[in-house]
Amino acid sequence: MFLTKSDYVQHYLTCPIHLWLKKHRKEELEEEIDAGLEWIFEQGNLVETQARLLFPGAVLVGGHSVASERQTKKLVQAGKKTLFQATAIADRLMAMADVLKFDSRRKQWDIYEVKSSTEVKEDHIHDICFQRTVFRKAGYPIGKVHLVHVNNTYVRKGKIVPGSLMTAEDVTKEADELEDEVEANIEKALAVLDLKDVQSAKECTCSPKDCPCLPYCYPRLPTYSVFDLNRLRYDNARELYDSGVRRLTDIPSDFDGSDAQLCQLKVARTGKPIIEKEKIRRALSALKYPLFFLDYETFFPATPMFDGYRPYQQMVFQYSLHIVPAPDAPLEHKECLVRELLDPVPVVLKQLAQDIGPRGSVIVWNKGFEMSRNEEMAHHVPKYAKFLRSVNKRVFDLMEIFRHQHCVHPDFRGSCSIKDVLPVLVPHLSYDNLAIHEGGGASLAWYRMFGKPKAEQEVAQRNLLEYCKLDTFAMVEIFRFLLALKEEGANQSATITLTPKKESKGLPLG
Repeated sequence: MFLTKSDYVQHYLTCPIHLWLKKHRKEELEEEIDAGLEWIFEQGNLVETQARLLFPGAVLVGGHSVASERQTKKLVQAGKKTLFQATAIADRLMAMADVLKFDSRRKQWDIYEVKSSTEVKEDHIHDICFQRTVFRKAGYPIGKVHLVHVNNTYVRKGKIVPGSLMTAEDVTKEADELEDEVEANIEKALAVLDLKDVQSAKECTCSPKDCPCLPYCYPRLPTYSVFDLNRLRYDNARELYDSGVRRLTDIPSDFDGSDAQLCQLKVARTGKPIIEKEKIRRALSALKYPLFFLDYETFFPATPMFDGYRPYQQMVFQYSLHIVPAPDAPLEHKECLVRELLDPVPVVLKQLAQDIGPRGSVIVWNKGFEMSRNEEMAHHVPKYAKFLRSVNKRVFDLMEIFRHQHCVHPDFRGSCSIKDVLPVLVPHLSYDNLAIHEGGGASLAWYRMFGKPKAEQEVAQRNLLEYCKLDTFAMVEIFRFLLALKEEGANQSATITLTPKKESKGLPLG
């Protein structure tokens, strides 16, 4: 039973119990591969492909585990100087290096670890330090260690230049400083592997939402716990948990929290929503017809796909736009989805400029996202800059009504995400029945549909349109709910009981 670098970094450093379960009872680890994780893996592969171009003439080591180690030794004995996926095994440890390169002058091997991030992180140093330890134990004279990561200042112009896209940093000094800690951790991790049963999980550093083995790390954790308090630091939540405070409502009454935290605690304890009707009325009074409910979907690859983009820069490839021309007018809908593999932004802007008029409020959920995309698109396609800046001046963030605690419900659980607000206020609408449930899935679906048969592309396109359309229709229905509250005419704070509404047909918003 080997201890690998992924065992060490991804499991032992977050929680020894995760490591023990992975090795002894893997079926009990609840590790889901969602769209976000799939995208991380895919980005990693794309970045590694570019990084390998920095090492011409390198040889890829085949096989896995012991077979890969044997192949590595054969290639080294044959005089190969640069290897991809070289493997070393020693003292129950196994490590695979992205790049192992021999320096003939120093007579030492250098290790290069490739990361898809744009900066060096502490766990990266743990990673490469672990590798260096294993290769040295296996008899390789290791010299320098480097981290190869994405250069986020790179702007594509023509064919990608790997030497400009990727940056190699010498982190030998940082690895030296961490070496004693890593070696001590390795001994502790090996001791965990030898345990006959799972032990106390007090060393777990994962929050419950990220923990793959809650029954072991957070026994008797209620469904609404101290870890659900809005913006509470993990260390503080863990301190409460370890002191015996489990339920959110058990947090002491003298807790010194933010206004949002105290408001969340109040509705949780009383079980009643809080509706600040006058504040909602004042917020909505700023709106001017026609109303444009806008939502973007974006794609942000590590390796820029088109000229003028930086790594991880968001490209808008789709939007949905619900329009209310006047208070009593029927709802209209416009949409755009780029269906070809080309720079999507010019296509999107050409249609958006036709769909959004020069007057009226543009309603979004979390304005920082849409407004930032508009600024980026204005820079990318300058002829639309005036239009996009006009749009930004007219943006109204519907989420702020919930962020500022004008409308708080116990079932929001401290969140103002539309995915949490919608099922409470408008229970007849749901993302659950859609093929795509969140933005990460939409990004991946758009990217993956190219190159597929026409029939599969059409299915992906329908799924994308349905998902984005629901995002803006959800805003319309939440706005409609708030509008009804405003029109009740109350001029003071009030608590009300929210009851399910029937699905509306024509959506008269007057």
